[in-house]
Amino acid sequence: MMLMTRPAFEVVPIGGNCHTINDHGKTVAIVTSQGYIDWLLKSPMQEGPLLKSIRKETHLSYTLGLKLLLITPTPATLLRSFRCETADSGSVVILHGEGETEDGNFLSRTSAVLRTDAAASRYEWRLSTTLVCRAEKPVPVAWIEYNNVYPARAGLCLFWSRHKEYSCTLMTDRDGTVWRFPHQHTLHYTRKISKLHFAEGTMAGFFGEKTGSPVVIVEKSPLEPDWAICDMYYDLHCGARPVAPLQQGQSLVFVYTVKYLGAEESERLLAQSTPIPILPEDFAQHDYPRLDLGLNTFNAPVGIDRPDEASTFRTDPPRRVWDRETGHSSKGSLRLTNEVPMENAWPAAPPSNIPPGSRLSISAKVRTLNVEGKGIFIRLKYHTFVWHPKPHVEWPITLESKPVNGSTAGWVTITVPDLKVPAEHFDYLVLLEVVLDGKGTAWLTEMDLDFEEAPLAEAQIERERGRRRAVARKAKKTAAAGASATA
Repeated sequence: MMLMTRPAFEVVPIGGNCHTINDHGKTVAIVTSQGYIDWLLKSPMQEGPLLKSIRKETHLSYTLGLKLLLITPTPATLLRSFRCETADSGSVVILHGEGETEDGNFLSRTSAVLRTDAAASRYEWRLSTTLVCRAEKPVPVAWIEYNNVYPARAGLCLFWSRHKEYSCTLMTDRDGTVWRFPHQHTLHYTRKISKLHFAEGTMAGFFGEKTGSPVVIVEKSPLEPDWAICDMYYDLHCGARPVAPLQQGQSLVFVYTVKYLGAEESERLLAQSTPIPILPEDFAQHDYPRLDLGLNTFNAPVGIDRPDEASTFRTDPPRRVWDRETGHSSKGSLRLTNEVPMENAWPAAPPSNIPPGSRLSISAKVRTLNVEGKGIFIRLKYHTFVWHPKPHVEWPITLESKPVNGSTAGWVTITVPDLKVPAEHFDYLVLLEVVLDGKGTAWLTEMDLDFEEAPLAEAQIERERGRRRAVARKAKKTAAAGASATA
């Protein structure tokens, strides 16, 4: 039996107003200057490095572990102050974040307590978030989001499909029913969640990963708890809906636990979960062509009732139509029509993160009818999120195929220049658009996404080596314990 070691937490500044929380020579979590906590290790028994610096501050396209916040997303507070302390001889860490909205109408105060569970086998957080209204006049607020939780590789789609670690979100309602929401990126679940009711003691979290399920358990809420799920990243919005405008001096306190459930409890909840109902009208409203890796002939819809990592082209007739009768080698194409000269850019939704060191080649077949102007082409926009000096999105590369206009005699092949992702670009995304610039009608089919992923990265190799070393050490300890017991 392995003896559990009492935590010995240290909070260490690593520059740029960022900190690490370390335990016995391993980094358990990162705290960024924005008030983001990136929780890396689930258990004191888990192997991990001691970080002395970070490449970039945590955001939704760059999360190493489980993201949670010391600020409130809605009303959106910015971190104004941070402090931390240890307690109980270093076995407990307490983080304090104070934020303020840009207009000064709201103040947020969050305390996050990190410790181990009763068995000292897993780390867990207990948080308290207070939202204070300081506005002189009552403020109508439709939604309060006191935290936003997201595990790495929960929402990554398309180019990251084979790396997915989670397949669904589970929520328990006030009657004890466990609802299952498959991870797909087309049907927004707000319309489903709004029909459910929650209470103190209910929870929501991410399931499907083999070593544990991160969940948020609501302990105290002055309003009926509520949740939302982002259809791109699948981050979990933890919130409530006020029934009246917030008054000056009004203070709302939310208390909740964030932890990982073990495999046995996770499997039990999955087994008893009920899939959220997907109705015929849902299928009718989301009857869109799917975009997968490889060759796309646009003859199959995207899935909304099961885990599905495909992107889709959302139709908007008559400008953007899924044409099931027109195609090249089979029936199925995207049809774009401009009655007047304009740029009609039809995006694949959602955009997808793309792994470092990978290569993407895109080609397709197009036809045109009386197209005046630039013509039809594919555009690929490569971008990333940047925090400093102010939060913004950078678009360093835009690639386009050669446009085709006029009236083609048949189908013409178009090709986008290859996108080669540098190894150091670890948090970039691609937005793919089919564009008709001008006037007329054009069709596109047989879009081929030829994606080549890089070999196993050095960091992954090192993690695998670390895992093997840990297994070897554990085996050695077990053998030594057995030898001493028989001596």
